[in-house]
Amino acid sequence: MRSAGLVVLASAAALVAVGIATGASATTVAVPKLQGTIGPGYTISLKDAHGKKVKTLKHGKYTFIVRDKASIHNFTLNGPGIKNKTITGTSFVGTKTVTLTLKKGAYRLYCTVHPTVTGTFKVT
Repeated sequence: MRSAGLVVLASAAALVAVGIATGASATTVAVPKLQGTIGPGYTISLKDAHGKKVKTLKHGKYTFIVRDKASIHNFTLNGPGIKNKTITGTSFVGTKTVTLTLKKGAYRLYCTVHPTVTGTFKVT
């Protein structure tokens, strides 16, 4: 039984050494948050963590926190790999959160009921 314990210990030490050699760590990278808003009037917006309008983002994962302030609108996103993703539906009022992976290209956020309520941003 003693030799089995040594094998387990040696295996654990080898895994730690591999992690150190490759630079692996247990730290997780926070997913950036974006604040989306639609309504109460005929407005839609997407802002970064600093409250600035999103114009360009780097490709990768983002958490969209969308506040829908009007039951007559919905918040929909369209772009590469995301086909007309409705985050908040018509008649919904409140906040919804979704994490999406954005690919390089042009994106449009809009209300399907009122297509002139729209915004765009680019992912590089």
